[in-house]
Amino acid sequence: MVQPTASSESSVNANKLAGESVGERSRSSSGLSISTLAIRQHIASLVLTVAVVVLGLFFIQQLPVDLLPSITYPRIGLRADAPGVSPEVAVDEVTRPLEEALAATEGVVQVVSQTREGRISLDLYFQPGGNIDQALNDATATLNRSLDQLPETVGQPRLFKFDPSQLPIYEMALTSPSLQGVDLRVFAEQELARELTTVPGVASVDISGGVQEEIRVNLAPARLQALGLGMTDVLSALSERNLDTSGGRIQGPDGEPLTRVAGRFQNADEIRNLIFEVGSSQVGSSQVGSSQAVQQVYLRDFADVIDGTEEQRVFVNLNGEPAVKVSIQKQPDSNTIVAVNGVKQRLAELRASGLIPADMTLNTTLDESVFIQNSIRNVAISGLTGAALAGVAVLLFLGSLRQTFIIVVAIPLATLVAILLMGLFGLSLNVFSLGGLALGVGIVVDNAIVMLENIVKGVEKSNKPVVRQAEVSSRELESALFASTTTNLVAVLPFLLIGGFISLLFNELVLTVSFAVGASLIVALTVVPMLTSRLLAVNRSSGISSFWLIRQFDLRLQGLTQQYGKVLNWVLHRRVLVVAIAFLIFGGSSLFMVGRIPQEILPSIATGQANVRVQFPPGTTLADNQTVMTAVDELLIAQPEVEYAFSTSGGFLFGGNTSENALRGSSTLTLVPGTDVAEFSDRMTQAFGQFNLVNTRLRVSPGRVRGLILNNSPVRGDVDIILQGSDAASLEAAGAQILSALDERA
Repeated sequence: MVQPTASSESSVNANKLAGESVGERSRSSSGLSISTLAIRQHIASLVLTVAVVVLGLFFIQQLPVDLLPSITYPRIGLRADAPGVSPEVAVDEVTRPLEEALAATEGVVQVVSQTREGRISLDLYFQPGGNIDQALNDATATLNRSLDQLPETVGQPRLFKFDPSQLPIYEMALTSPSLQGVDLRVFAEQELARELTTVPGVASVDISGGVQEEIRVNLAPARLQALGLGMTDVLSALSERNLDTSGGRIQGPDGEPLTRVAGRFQNADEIRNLIFEVGSSQVGSSQVGSSQAVQQVYLRDFADVIDGTEEQRVFVNLNGEPAVKVSIQKQPDSNTIVAVNGVKQRLAELRASGLIPADMTLNTTLDESVFIQNSIRNVAISGLTGAALAGVAVLLFLGSLRQTFIIVVAIPLATLVAILLMGLFGLSLNVFSLGGLALGVGIVVDNAIVMLENIVKGVEKSNKPVVRQAEVSSRELESALFASTTTNLVAVLPFLLIGGFISLLFNELVLTVSFAVGASLIVALTVVPMLTSRLLAVNRSSGISSFWLIRQFDLRLQGLTQQYGKVLNWVLHRRVLVVAIAFLIFGGSSLFMVGRIPQEILPSIATGQANVRVQFPPGTTLADNQTVMTAVDELLIAQPEVEYAFSTSGGFLFGGNTSENALRGSSTLTLVPGTDVAEFSDRMTQAFGQFNLVNTRLRVSPGRVRGLILNNSPVRGDVDIILQGSDAASLEAAGAQILSALDERA
């Protein structure tokens, strides 16, 4: 490698600049050359560079920022509530008719349903790459045609797509000594949710957990029968009279206002004073035409109306204290970080204003902005580190501040070009695209240094003017750089054609890497030659090449180059032996390690959380569930690694939906920063094994990124085993045997 010195930099004089004439440039031009055009039109190149910088900075502010790419998984979900219906009845009257109807949806490959007391869940699976929006429309039309076949007690089924952007971005648990039970739930729904909904970027605020207000009407069967009333009479009266109806138009000389008859119940007393007529004129009675006298009675005469709370079947606790969960969803195109920061700022304002009681504790259980900020920080650190190391390497090897400046400028400029392309193609900033930007930094440095050094060496060896020689040297490398960059693209772009489920996740990564590679080529063929040709023509030198450190590095490098020449000469005289040894060492070690290196689609992402899942055997009561979950919480809270534990017993919560299930319990643990989550999970699983719970599965696992699905299977695990048959007892026995075998060997 030729080392430029201070004298070589200062030897460029005005005669070289003067030698650049229009005639020379016209004589040297031979075909289209991007680098030559950039050098000759250096003002236009500089203006375009500034424009790219401005547009890149603009798109950085405008690009959607999210945890995951914009993905719609190839599945559609249906949820329906069937209060008071047993699973055995619901399977025949609700689940099976829905399965038969929705199975006709075009493109569906699998239908999986779960039927529990009061709840029906049904999922449709499609081949990846299909139009899920059209499939949702078809499924909706099919569902509407089959609603007449469902019992009247079944609530309106809800269809939805599996879209990670619809998941909550921020969740917190509320606890307060002064607000207990229904008061805490009312505060969250009527005060806190109303304030947070107005935050820019927030789409909805869902409240779950705690207990809700409810007015219960307990009928006295004996008194009801004595009055000749039926339960349907009471239900009809409650539904028909709890309505606001239009009162028509009042015509007058000054206007024609519309009226409304307010009929909705405002309090429990209005329900207690609801009038029923019994006798020959009673509503809905079978005694029509009887001579019995008409009698008016109140609902309070044959029923107890209690203004209280609903029966609590799902219990939510934070560190053992009753809690209410608040889930916040963002608007589809909003910035996650901006939305979460806005929520935090609004909470601080509400706390300062006194709306949030001083004794109320708000603990964050989910904050997606943390992962995104960490990813952005890692990419920024990678870019800055790459630029710094590249600058140091160029400074040591080439001994020039000008050349170092060119490399340092090329890295962020290529990144801005890639971000500009991301904005034009509608991509977002997420963990995958940010990883692609980080991968592109190294390619930017390679192309820029190769182009820079070739121009420098050409200028040192030639007597031509600097600009003229820069055109020749850059043109020499155009085809080579284009070929090498195309090779990189050819190795990456075919992944876009793979298709399948994994392509949904990695498309943005592949596109971002491709944009970064293309941006590095553009910068290396335009900005680097343009800056090099102008800066090398400056008739002044910084003299940094004469510094002791750089001179010593150059001497050591020359010595190392000589030693390398001797080793290379020895290798070339023993080619067969060297190739055989290299093949044995590298090939043998690769074959030895290939079976020992863990293989997975994505590495585990540290969330700083752990999850506890408890599955109880059939027949478990809610009281037994609570007893076990209380013991689990006490053991978890006693661990020094646990910052707080958010637990649910008797079901589970998802956004604003609450699903009752006495056979299920869960806990989300937020651990102290720096905790080895995998080691903690294994240790706690062993500790829970000492509970000696019969037929109860209790597992602790590291937390995962929500919304990240790696397979199109109804079971989110590494092994998916589905048993099918007509005998439920045989299936349960076979499933128990499989679980026992897996527990012994896994």
